[in-house]
Amino acid sequence: MDEEILYDVLEFIPMGYVTTYKALGKFLGINQRKVAYLLKNNKNPIIVPCHRVVMSNGELGGYTPYGKNFKKSLLESEGVKIVNGKVDKKCIIEDLSLLEKFY
Repeated sequence: MDEEILYDVLEFIPMGYVTTYKALGKFLGINQRKVAYLLKNNKNPIIVPCHRVVMSNGELGGYTPYGKNFKKSLLESEGVKIVNGKVDKKCIIEDLSLLEKFY
């Protein structure tokens, strides 16, 4: 159940932006580590954009099936700015409350 809702929520994160494990956990009422675990086990990483989730400090995080370099390449191809291994704060959506009307 958590997995399906999490994947649905990720569909609302637009290209060029990311959110955080913490923000998703808070929005869904689950632990951010569970968010990371569910995303790590995503069997469709291109269809379900799990690469658009990063650590709260902007670091890419290690929870990705194909490694950090793949995640970095995907994000950069979508227009996310990454400087010194961290996503530019302007590209991070931390407040997901606007999605409440959908869930």
